[in-house]
Amino acid sequence: MDYTESVKRSMDYICSHLEDELSAEKIAASEGYSVFHFCRIFKEYTGKSLMRYVREKRLEKAEKEIENGEPASCVAIKYGFETQSGFARAYEKKFGERPTHKMHA
Repeated sequence: MDYTESVKRSMDYICSHLEDELSAEKIAASEGYSVFHFCRIFKEYTGKSLMRYVREKRLEKAEKEIENGEPASCVAIKYGFETQSGFARAYEKKFGERPTHKMHA
């Protein structure tokens, strides 16, 4: 069975709900699948776990907002990070620099 369209729709759903509380359950339900089944399909088609994909998309969006002058602390909250330090670690792991670095460059 080809799940390409379901995966593409879920990626669109994720991108349009980055500021919302997203869970694997909610994303899978948006496509009418069980969480286990959809997470397996998603990873098979993208090479990434579902929630890793969500986190990466949030970080990419956050990077753009920080580059546009938004305070990292506000961006962290906006994209669902529980702490600034957790956001800073995730950001640094993905981009190789602290989120405030871009603001002062």
